[in-house]
Formats: sequence, structure tokens, C-alpha cells
Amino acid sequence: MEKPYVQVGTHPIEQGHYLIPTKEVLRLMESIFKIVNNRLPGMIVYGRPRLGKTSAVKFAIENLPTQVGAPLPILIANSNSYRVPSEEKFFYDLLSDFRFPFPAKRKPAEMRRQIANLMLEKAERSKVRRIILIMDEAHRLTEFHYNWLMDIYNELDREKVSMSVISVGQEELLSRRTFFLEHKKSQIIGRFMTHEHQFCGLRTLDEIRMVLKCYDSPEISTYPKDSGWSYTRYFFPEGYERGERLEKEAKQLYNLFVEIRKEHGVSSEFEIPMEYFAFTIENALKVYGAHGDQSDWITINQWKESIRLTGYIESEIYMALAHKGVN
Repeated sequence: MEKPYVQVGTHPIEQGHYLIPTKEVLRLMESIFKIVNNRLPGMIVYGRPRLGKTSAVKFAIENLPTQVGAPLPILIANSNSYRVPSEEKFFYDLLSDFRFPFPAKRKPAEMRRQIANLMLEKAERSKVRRIILIMDEAHRLTEFHYNWLMDIYNELDREKVSMSVISVGQEELLSRRTFFLEHKKSQIIGRFMTHEHQFCGLRTLDEIRMVLKCYDSPEISTYPKDSGWSYTRYFFPEGYERGERLEKEAKQLYNLFVEIRKEHGVSSEFEIPMEYFAFTIENALKVYGAHGDQSDWITINQWKESIRLTGYIESEIYMALAHKGVN
């Protein structure tokens, strides 16, 4: 089969616009499905930075309707940080993130009603009377924000529409919940924080092998669509033709990450944030593949350079320093 033409810079690997169903993503999907299927009001998803939590949630919610068996309205909003939180700013940001046609500045009560009406319309149109709200960077949310979300929740509840809020953020989310517990804010915890899911990076050789296999597989990573050319095959057609696969590089990559951690004195539990691992693969494919050096396959030194370019080890060192400072 003739190799398809793809303009340099437009391949998903070069743009970073693709999703890989890792073991952790599938585990997250199970947790979210339980929340949705049981009509539970909320859950927190937390983990260290750069794990790919947001991308994982997006993958999960894109596949939720298939699991649920019905169209499911899902809205995503970013939790912006302000020195002084206000209803007006919060509701305006939500309307903007929801791509509301006329997010003109109005009184907070009017904007809240717009949000509730938008959610109500979507829920009724789907016939399941459900709405899922994903709050990204949720560790920035304060008691005020959750109280404002509770107002929306109650408005929808009066119309017999169930809203589930999935708060996605860093580990500070747990501290925020502890704070609410200490200050007896049970109404917030009961609505939005009863259930939790800790999101992790790649920790085992098998997990690394599973991710690499996705880049090889035409069923998962084909571009252009229906061409049959997986990401690995497109960037290394000669190596792929003679049987080379990224999946076969799993043990070597695992060992390289272990070695580089030892070299720099990183003694924390072994974990590779998915974003850094994906950057490693992307570097190898972009720099040494068909649109770069046009190597027929990736050498060990090229893998080392691909890891170095991600900034992974610097991140691990800074994370260790940050934890030492906290303790």
C-alpha cells in the first residue's frame, strides 16, 4: 500500500492532538461511568501535574454515551484563578466556556439563570434528564464557587434534572476537601466530593508496553483516517516493514527512565506522567522519523535524547524539592 501524503506539521503526532486509551484512562472511565450510571452528584479526580488528567477525562466523556447507551450532554469549564472571586466572573467564565451565543455581562442572577436554562435545554433534548459538568483545574475552586454551583444544582433539581459535577485538579483538591470537613461544610462534600479517583502516571513495564502498542495499532492510531497507516508505520515505514514496533521498545524505554532517574538522584516512587511519556514518543517520531532525520528506526541514543528534550527529569527534581519544602 502506497504511503499517504501528509503535509509536514499537520500530522496528529506533530500537533499533539490525539488521545491514547491507557490503562489509567480506562480505569477513570469505569469510575466516571459509576457516577453517571448511579446518578451521583459529584466526584473529584486528582493527581500530580502533567499526568494527562484533562486529556483522559476528555477521552472518557467522549466514550461515555456509548457506555450509557444514550446521548449524554457534557459541558467542560476551566476554573480560572482570581484574587477576589465573584459570582459575576464565575458565571461569565462558565458561559464563555460553554460557547454561549451571547455571554454579555449581566447581573449574576441573570447569568445563573442562563446557565441553568442552557443545561435544562440540553438535558431535556437528550431525553435522559442528565447533565455532566467537568470543572478543570478544580483545585482553584473555593467555598464560594461550590456554593454557586450548588445554586445551579438546586435549580436543575427543581426541574427534575440531575447534574453530576466532576472536579479535575491537582492533589490540593484533597486538602480542599479536608478543609471543608474541618469547617463542617457537609453540603459541599455531599454534593461534589463524596467520591474520589486518584489519577496516576505510568508505573509498570506492562503499562508502558500497552501505550506503545497503541501507536503501532492501525485500529487505534491511524492517520489519515481509514488509510491503515498507524503513527509508527507512517514515521518509520522501513522499520515497520521489517517488523519493528514501538511495543518492542518497552523494556528498553522503561530501563532508560529508571537509569536517568538514578543518574540525577531521583528516589521518589517510579512514575512517568503520561504527558512526558507522550512527548518522548512524539520527539522520537518527529525528530528522527519521516519528517525529520528519516532514520529507518530509533537508536538507544535517540531515545535518550527524546527523553531529555521533554524536561521530564527537571520536573522530577523540582517536584522532589517542592515536596521536601512542604514536609
